[in-house]
Amino acid sequence: MKRHLISSAAHAQQKSPQHMLASVLVLSLAPGLAMADDAKPADSTRLETITIKAEQAPRGSYNTATTNLGKQKQALKDVPQAVSVVTRQLIADQGDINMKDVLKNVSGISFAAGEGGRSGDQIYLRGFAAFADTYRDGQRDVAQYNRDPFNDEKIEVLKGASSMLFGRGSTGGVINQVSKTPFAGDQLEVTGTIGTDHFHRETADINQALSDTTAIRLNVMNTTDGTPNGIAEQKRYGVAPSIAFGLGEPTTIVLSHMHMTENNTTMLGVPFDPNTLQPIDVPVDRYYGLQGMNSEDITSDISTARITHKIDSNNEISSQLRVSRYDRWLTSAQPQLVGASAGTPVTDSTALRYSGKNRGSLNETQSLTTDYNGKFNTGNLRHNLLAGLEFTRETSDAFNIGSSSISGLTTTVGNPSAVSYRGNYTTSPANSFVTRNLAVYATDTVELNAHWKVMGGLRMDKLDGDYKAYTNGSVSRSITRSDKGMSYRTGLIWQPTDTSSYYAGYSSLMNPSGEAYQFDVTSGATDKQAPERNKHYEIGAKWELADGDATLRTALFRTVKYNERNTDALSPDVSILYAERHTDGFEVEVAGRLSEKWEVFAGAALMNPKIDHGWVNNASSDVNRGAVPKYTPKTTANIWTTYKVTDKITGGLGLYYVGKRYASDGNSDQSSTRFAAAYTRVDAMISYDMRPYTIKLNLNNLTNKKYYDAMYAGHASAAAPREAQLTVAYKY
Repeated sequence: MKRHLISSAAHAQQKSPQHMLASVLVLSLAPGLAMADDAKPADSTRLETITIKAEQAPRGSYNTATTNLGKQKQALKDVPQAVSVVTRQLIADQGDINMKDVLKNVSGISFAAGEGGRSGDQIYLRGFAAFADTYRDGQRDVAQYNRDPFNDEKIEVLKGASSMLFGRGSTGGVINQVSKTPFAGDQLEVTGTIGTDHFHRETADINQALSDTTAIRLNVMNTTDGTPNGIAEQKRYGVAPSIAFGLGEPTTIVLSHMHMTENNTTMLGVPFDPNTLQPIDVPVDRYYGLQGMNSEDITSDISTARITHKIDSNNEISSQLRVSRYDRWLTSAQPQLVGASAGTPVTDSTALRYSGKNRGSLNETQSLTTDYNGKFNTGNLRHNLLAGLEFTRETSDAFNIGSSSISGLTTTVGNPSAVSYRGNYTTSPANSFVTRNLAVYATDTVELNAHWKVMGGLRMDKLDGDYKAYTNGSVSRSITRSDKGMSYRTGLIWQPTDTSSYYAGYSSLMNPSGEAYQFDVTSGATDKQAPERNKHYEIGAKWELADGDATLRTALFRTVKYNERNTDALSPDVSILYAERHTDGFEVEVAGRLSEKWEVFAGAALMNPKIDHGWVNNASSDVNRGAVPKYTPKTTANIWTTYKVTDKITGGLGLYYVGKRYASDGNSDQSSTRFAAAYTRVDAMISYDMRPYTIKLNLNNLTNKKYYDAMYAGHASAAAPREAQLTVAYKY
């Protein structure tokens, strides 16, 4: 089935050569038809209606020219910071099903494994924790769940301090998921995938125009992702309906909801070998979890209403209201070696026991953001102004999940599944937390002339919070506090040609002490712990290649963080401090179509992260001065490239390198610190397009490399071995 060609910012379309030729002929003959019509009798003056149709473009692109990351639509070359955009086409080609899959394409990113009390996506960006810096459509989405890209048009990563735009947090940058929205046209896209280790995934993306100005869209997803051990798996279901009114009109309203349910059987990972300081060397098909206990159940609901009004061609005001709810239950057991020490080899007979890591929570967020975007002149200067107001209320009620003693369930490294849990659970409150954040902000990009632009912005955040901690069901600590502070951002942009841009940028930001669902206080410290402070410096260049079909960018940066809070490895409710640390780095990225048949998305980051001053026993210390911060690789690199072998066959190849990462900060030389070794992963893809059908085969970890892609202080999580996934897609 073919559909009407109606332009849409959400969906790129183009005419096939045959239809384009037909269109040209119709238009060129129109005057002659009109003259002939005048010569006809009055009773035969009506011509038959001609409807022009076109097929949807078979492929999208890996290149993106614009972004709304800065709360206003901008060309990427006008943003004085590094920005990576993973497009819908790249996600589809690779068969990405979670954030770890998607963000392997972005240099400078690493992951922590599930830890005591935490779950979901735990992202580190340029060495700084970013699990409080995840966003959906420009609004905070910091709850602990496993994000799935089934409802994403693209995923944007703004690197470097960004509090001026997004408020508290965002030291290393922000990750923003851009939701799919209705457009004025008809579309049906259905995919089904089967793979090794009992993998299957089904998705549907349906858009229906109800009128010239109204459309609805529905995205659904069902996924089961198994593992070689046959026990651990991820199972989730998602549905995301939306409706848009006023498409193409001055006032547009979009209403949407996204629901996702997860029922996962977890495995936190394997313990570290005290001899090698690396994860114990065991087969990846062994299950190191406690059967009967290890489970994760999460329900996420996100409702959004957005209204946009174009005052005129240069002025626009928009407002977005979001209400979110996340319900989480996690019971997992961490495997631990018994009596193991350096000098004694770890074998299959080494004793193993489990430690419960159980926690539940109910998080709710209400957020309202209103932005004004305007363009105007003052003399010879052209202004692009953004001004906004934001209010957010976040609540969290966390509870402990108690289980009968599991310390006696001892087994061995060689037979970890010999024991299981058959006890019951009890619950008790752990802490409750509510914050109210009010922010005002403004930024102006001034075009000084045809080649120079200067940008400046500031933001004021005021965060009020109430926090209660519980012991044995009773309130043991109650805190009310308020933090406020300014964040700044400035940049200078030089664009000597239409295809080149050079910039220098600086930003400074503030993180309140209670900004991440808890008032982080160190043991013995007062509740008036000072907010974190951050400074970010960056210079870079961006070029358009291949007549604008591709882009190349580079960036040299330095990020410094003062008074940083870190979760204690032994207690997720207690914080430890760094007096100061920094990351220096250089990165490069190329994205887009380099020729008619060849497309690429590639990047690399070289970083030098260091702790400058540590904090031990509530006092400044140099014990770990010069250490590399935990989970942070010094080098990451990635390349994914496709080549159109014939009109129907496309082949793809991907390589991903991640350097050595430490599980903790340790001492200065980190000679006795646990770590995961560097690794290189190879992926491949081949697809056959016989429109409207596409058949695609993905081979991930082609060389069957054994490696660990996430870690925590006491365990590391092994990545999947070689896997094959076959996808059939139908699209019209």
